[in-house]
Amino acid sequence: MTYPETTHRANDRILPRKELLLLACRGLPHDDHPMLEAAGELAQLHEIRERTPAGQMDKLERRRGQLIRSIDLWVTVATPAPVYGARAHTETVGQLVDRLARLTAQAFIPLACAPDPVFYDAWVCLAEQADAYQDLVDDLRCGARKLPVRSRHW
Repeated sequence: MTYPETTHRANDRILPRKELLLLACRGLPHDDHPMLEAAGELAQLHEIRERTPAGQMDKLERRRGQLIRSIDLWVTVATPAPVYGARAHTETVGQLVDRLARLTAQAFIPLACAPDPVFYDAWVCLAEQADAYQDLVDDLRCGARKLPVRSRHW
């Protein structure tokens, strides 16, 4: 018999829950997991982008693309095949993680000293995106969703 706690932890090893992903984006300690490592690095890249002149972003953008593709590859290998008739999602998991990393970097760095309403709005946006990520992960775990074959932007 499998206990729910064990199944929950095993699933988190495959596709981390939103809470773990957000911790990784903040640079906090986490389990050794390829998606969490990539999410943390994406958040760092977004922080660096805020201070980088436009003409010097090519290397950062290439690295972002590599990380997004590595997340997408991991998800493809680690999740079950979608069931027949599964609804297609408009974005890849890598794209969602990249957006979460950007929103996290914005909420914790530049907006930390912003007026309360601006900071609150950033947090609401981050929470909504984290919920969207979790909904997609839950659907992927049971095969109810399928992902686009290719990332549209990379």
